[in-house]
Amino acid sequence: MSATESRMRRFVLALAAALTLAACGANDRAMRANPELDELFAQLGAAPDAAVAAPVEQAIWVEWSDSGSPTVNVLLERATAAETAGDAELAGRFLDQASDLAPEYAEPWNRRANLAYRAEDYRGAIAAIQETLKREPRHFGALAGLGLIYEELGQQRAALEAFRAALAIHPHYETALQGVRRLEPRVDGRDA
Repeated sequence: MSATESRMRRFVLALAAALTLAACGANDRAMRANPELDELFAQLGAAPDAAVAAPVEQAIWVEWSDSGSPTVNVLLERATAAETAGDAELAGRFLDQASDLAPEYAEPWNRRANLAYRAEDYRGAIAAIQETLKREPRHFGALAGLGLIYEELGQQRAALEAFRAALAIHPHYETALQGVRRLEPRVDGRDA
């Protein structure tokens, strides 16, 4: 790859990072009204430490895993079973069906992002994270995943911004905390 192609690739990835992070906070209308989930996020943001945050985080994941449709929930379970059995293609088909039945539901997109990430399809993972965040801008797991992807792609500033965005929602999220600890000294110029 030539130097020009390399610069262009970095530019495109940086642009994608900026667009993804802009979408994180800009799409509140996509969230389903859920007072219980709103209360859990308020508790999560106010948690004084990781021990207090842990059960709240778990309750949020439980809320996210319930689409409100038994059929969609079964499709997600089947996707998980297929992925566990090593059949990512079948898992993807179940996730497609879940999205067709519940187009505003974020979790099938988050699961697609995980499948793409494991397959090292970073472009596909980023696209799926963008869709997740359109539907649930507070998805700290997706934001931290975005940080991991950008870090692997050498986009340290974008990675740090994604980790910080996750921490703005979940101040004790360990994946994001570790990412900030790794990247902040290098990105902010404090690395000796």
